[in-house]
Amino acid sequence: MKYILILLFLVSGNCFAQTDSSLVNDLLQNNHPIFFPNTLSTHPLGILMSRMNHNFQLKPPMKKSFFVYISNGNVWLPQVKGYMPLNESDKKNLAAYVWHKRHWHFDELNSPSKFIELHADAIIRLYQIRLDIPISQKQELKINTRFFSLDAGKFPLSFVTNDAFIEWIHSNIANDDDCFARKCYGLNKTRISYTDQFGKTMILGRGNQLFSGIEFSYFYYPNIKSLNEKNIHLTIGLQSGFNINEINPSMDFGINASINKQFLFKKHDKIQIGLSAGALQQKVLMFRPGIELSSHPYLYSAELLFCYQKQMNRNWNFAIGTTYFKQSAYNNIDDFNSMVMKGEKISSHWHYSISHLFKTLTCNNFFISMSKGKYSFSAYLREDFRVDNAPDIQTGLGFNLIY
Repeated sequence: MKYILILLFLVSGNCFAQTDSSLVNDLLQNNHPIFFPNTLSTHPLGILMSRMNHNFQLKPPMKKSFFVYISNGNVWLPQVKGYMPLNESDKKNLAAYVWHKRHWHFDELNSPSKFIELHADAIIRLYQIRLDIPISQKQELKINTRFFSLDAGKFPLSFVTNDAFIEWIHSNIANDDDCFARKCYGLNKTRISYTDQFGKTMILGRGNQLFSGIEFSYFYYPNIKSLNEKNIHLTIGLQSGFNINEINPSMDFGINASINKQFLFKKHDKIQIGLSAGALQQKVLMFRPGIELSSHPYLYSAELLFCYQKQMNRNWNFAIGTTYFKQSAYNNIDDFNSMVMKGEKISSHWHYSISHLFKTLTCNNFFISMSKGKYSFSAYLREDFRVDNAPDIQTGLGFNLIY
């Protein structure tokens, strides 16, 4: 937390020292851009590595912009161990069975194997501070820092994401009482433990705080007249992420591109549809040995945006929208073909702790934002309709200051 306070103090002091009155007029005349929230998930392993945050901006900011994002997500993954046999004969034999029947045909005590193990039950709070610096009318640099903490998520700081509220929804609205066995294990716990296939272990508990890393992203906004006349805008980006933590001390590198189309109607109303896709190579550089959080060298992701923007009275700009996000599996899917998972089978979802690491992850985000002059505010809700519980539900707030 001390890193965030220091950065807030240094940057905000510089921000409020500048009072460029012409800036507000420029913003009003050029229509304030939409303030998109940062909806990266609070995944218990993902928070320790770089991931692609897709960019739906249409052009670089006119001035330097300072952003603060706070997200909190409820992660619920009971302890599960996934065995990966080493003998080819065992692999071939197990691959012939459906995953939930393999444990009857494998003896981990007498058959050589390696394993991964994951248990995550916590409210993960992800804090991000970002500075956007325009380089020219077509280029910008984004510098983003990330920090996270763990807690039990009690009311009122976790009104939507605390265990009790989620189970109330399951019981009274979904009519499916304790469908994920939270009550069996106990509510409001705080623990993340993970062991990689090489036997290295990390354990995080209540009150743990960790500076996760910093990203530098460069974006180029090509000015293609034939497309701009049709309100179609392209963006190309490069991202370099430095994971400055003891668990995953490494550098990641990625590339992404976006295409956006704006539809203008009435006097101040707009609809924006966008598509962004990217690829990120993990561990391009390793600063020292760490824990293997992901066995696949690349993370691919894509995001689809639909957003409505309206300029309201007194120069307020309002936006509401949704995105559909998709990310490739953290681990090599081929390893799952012969994997044997073992854990307490209290509910039908008991295996998610390990199985979700080998599946494509998806989520839907719903957001609103308000902007006026130099200031913007956003809020969002993230839900995993294709359940993975990592996180189960997530909310977040964002603040933007242009100076």
